[in-house]
Formats: sequence, C-alpha cells, structure tokens
Amino acid sequence: MSRKFLLCFHDFSVWNFRTSLPILEDLKDLAGAPFSVLVIPDTENATPEAIDEFRGVLRKLKSEGFELALHGFKHKGEFSQGRSYAGLVGMNMTSGEAEFAGLCEYESSRLLQAALGAWKMLFEIPGQDRNDVEMPVAFVPPTWFSNKYLSGQVRAEKMLYEDRFSLTTADGVRYSSPVASFAGIPNAAEKAAFIYAEGILKFPFGVPRIAVHPVDFPRLNDKIRDLVRLALGCKRKLSLYRDL
Repeated sequence: MSRKFLLCFHDFSVWNFRTSLPILEDLKDLAGAPFSVLVIPDTENATPEAIDEFRGVLRKLKSEGFELALHGFKHKGEFSQGRSYAGLVGMNMTSGEAEFAGLCEYESSRLLQAALGAWKMLFEIPGQDRNDVEMPVAFVPPTWFSNKYLSGQVRAEKMLYEDRFSLTTADGVRYSSPVASFAGIPNAAEKAAFIYAEGILKFPFGVPRIAVHPVDFPRLNDKIRDLVRLALGCKRKLSLYRDL
C-alpha cells in the first residue's frame, strides 16, 4: 500500500487569496490532485467586496476538491494575562504570530471559539442557520506553538489537531508526522531545511508534511516543486487530513 504525505498551503487569507490562487493551481497540476489549504478566518478591516470575493473563492476551492482547514484566528497574537512565560518566548521567537502559545485554559478556549465563529461567518449562507455550516476537518495553530489545553479543545470540536511533529484525530489516534517548512528561517538554514525535508519524505514511516507559505513564492518555487516530485517518486500518495 502506498505511503502517505500531506501538502499543506498555510496562511490563506482575505489579504493574499488573489496572489495565492495561481500558486494553488500550479501545485495542484504538479501533484495531480487538490490538497489541504489552511485558512486564516479573520477578516477584520477588509472591505465588504474583498470579503465577498474571498468567500466565493473558498467555495470554489472546496468544490474543486481542496480541503479547507482552520489555521488559528488572526495568526497574530494579542496580549493576554493568561499567557505563560514559555508562551511569551514563543511569541517573541515568531514575531508575535504564535497566538495560542502558552495560553491558559480559558483564553485558549475563548480564542478557539473566536476562530470557529469567524469560520462560520465566512461559510454561512444568507437565510441558513449558522449551525449548519460544515466544520473544518482540522485545526493547525499558527507556527505550531500551542498550550497544554488546545489539543483536547480542538478534538472536542471533532477536528483533527496538528502539532509540529504529529497529527491527532478527533478520536485520539496519533500519527507521527514530521513537517518540512521554510517560512521564517534564515537564508543560511534553508539548505539544511531542504535536506531534512528530503530525508523525511524518504523515511519509510510516518506521514510527512510539506508545509508551504505564500512568502515562499516565487523564490523557493523550484525547490518546493522538486520536493513534491520527490514525494511522488518515493511512491507516497498525496493525502488529506480527512484520509487519516
């Protein structure tokens, strides 16, 4: 049976969807199938026209077979009295993007519910009960920094939870899942990051992820395409979160 890998496009938002769409289509043609797109649901300060267009694009992607997952709320942390020292360190390391890092139980739950509320606003249909909106299949905390409560809170909402090294289904089944990611690392470390990425794709176990971000393109386009080709050449099957 073919081994699996995930191709995950992070940070898809109302602010970048127009420039990101050609990248998605190019990667889909290369991979031979649609893949997982991680959506930042917050649309605060966007124009009504941009929000409506973003909604339409999300519906189009879903109709084409792309899998849409929830990627935090704003992907930008706010001050919280409930954030631990370790969480503050995580925030500092990620330029403030680790919004779930080190949160207390209440703040983690509050922020998760805010993210779900924003998701429902994006997908609701006028005249339809918002409770009928399909829940995202997976939740990925921005930068993968988290807290000790978030995994359980996410799985209680019937979503798969992703961390830096594993995937845990809503039923509690855990898969080893190392990730190759290139956003936010120094240029001097990129060569080592791609060597690591090649290694996890060749390793015979686990469900490796290739996590790409809008900021990776066009600079790293060719190297990322080579990774996708390598994964397919290693007889790995492109899979989705819902396939686990």
